[in-house]
Amino acid sequence: MSLATNLRKAARTLIDTFGNTGTHYPYASATKTSNAEGDVAVSSWGTSASIKIVDGDNTKAMLTLMGAGYETVGDDEKITRDDVTLALDDRLTVDSIDYRIVEIRPVRTQDTLVIQVIRVERVTSTTAW
Repeated sequence: MSLATNLRKAARTLIDTFGNTGTHYPYASATKTSNAEGDVAVSSWGTSASIKIVDGDNTKAMLTLMGAGYETVGDDEKITRDDVTLALDDRLTVDSIDYRIVEIRPVRTQDTLVIQVIRVERVTSTTAW
């Protein structure tokens, strides 16, 4: 086995062992409606899949702003296996907290995908998708 394959195998084992179970909802299969301003609301997320997620190295501090009943939380990073299919705007629920995927950064070595680092933002019931 090559070094890259060994790294991927070790990463999968670590994520499966120490990761939290999350629920992934693809945005592409969600039922969406938009208003006159172009805001998108999701009425049904459709089929979900259970995946393992590890909290990443949060390079940005979590920022909470309260005002007028809205809660806005800054970015967070998560790590998942290489074989999970993700896309921008997908919904991820971990520990009963909903997140929107805003960036997917593949980590490769020797042209082999080892893990995916995903940047997410927390969403609330008042957030338009």
